[in-house]
Amino acid sequence: MKTLLFDIILKLHVLAGILSMVSGLIAMTSRKKGGRLHNISGLVFYWSMAFIFVSAILFVLIYPNIIIYHFFLTIGIVSFYPCFSGKRILSMKKGLNIRWFDWMALAIILISGVAMFIYGIVVLPLGSSSFSILFLVFGILSLVQGIGDLRLFLGYREVKKRYWFFSHAAKMMGAYSAAVTAFCVNIIPRHLPEGTSIIVFIFVWIGPGVIFALVTKYVVKKYRLKFKMTQ
Repeated sequence: MKTLLFDIILKLHVLAGILSMVSGLIAMTSRKKGGRLHNISGLVFYWSMAFIFVSAILFVLIYPNIIIYHFFLTIGIVSFYPCFSGKRILSMKKGLNIRWFDWMALAIILISGVAMFIYGIVVLPLGSSSFSILFLVFGILSLVQGIGDLRLFLGYREVKKRYWFFSHAAKMMGAYSAAVTAFCVNIIPRHLPEGTSIIVFIFVWIGPGVIFALVTKYVVKKYRLKFKMTQ
């Protein structure tokens, strides 16, 4: 029964992953931001990422002693958090309106970041060095996201003009990079020869995030020029 349940959730997880990649690409490349195509594809992307997060929780509940599912759960958190907060920021065009569930999501990403750091430093050096490095990298990424939003919530970050627009774009592209990363790590390693350097595997995990960070920087610069913003 447990195996059957896992197989069903896994198939739905893969389907949600495919939907997130397709719908996210449509949302990003649609000409009219805020138009019907952008909004519909964006909602499909959001709920696909939400299901991926929920399924990651279920994997841990089904197989609590398998370390890789702990990793998938924390990756699910660091992937869905920018998606959640990126959607939430759209309701704050006239000013920040932080609700209790925003604080709860923030607490989860911060706790997850700390947990990943502990896994990387204390637990995993006894086993897989690649997982140790990945836990540390994504733990730092989680903490950077969380601390950045914590400063915003507490009023230590300036809310600049069109903040909601740039925050939404950056966060959703960050979430999309997570979807691409998941695709890469599930496909590319299967076609790599035995004895491939661990550096290659780590790059498969980290590479998409670096590439999309550069793309995000380009997009932000493009729209700042479009909106005639000097800063």
